[in-house]
Amino acid sequence: MRGAKVKRLLPAALLLSALSALSAFANDKPSACATARDGRLVCPQPDARCVADRYGDIVCSSPGGGIVFNRYGEPVCGPGRCTTDRRGDVFCSSAPRGAAAVDRFGNATCSVECVAAKVQACVKPKPAG
Repeated sequence: MRGAKVKRLLPAALLLSALSALSAFANDKPSACATARDGRLVCPQPDARCVADRYGDIVCSSPGGGIVFNRYGEPVCGPGRCTTDRRGDVFCSSAPRGAAAVDRFGNATCSVECVAAKVQACVKPKPAG
């Protein structure tokens, strides 16, 4: 009798763990729009991403570009996706939508070529409505 009860509970437990894993994965994706410190909703251009800086101001990447925080907590942007190397320097692909990753030695590697991320490459969006 005990073995039959365990067999019935096992599929339910597996389903529950699969659902919790899916919800964790879904929540891992950043939201496209962000709330500014004054409460207004700010949305990026298509294929761009926004973050709030340490002051609560919203800054975005250009379309197809990347945005990450540098070692000083400032958002920096580049033309393509960005990565942080072993020294803490941020590099981005020079191609829009280009890939960036760290190799096994901790060096940045990018599609086309790597360029240094800059604060000036970020865009300050206009609030929606």
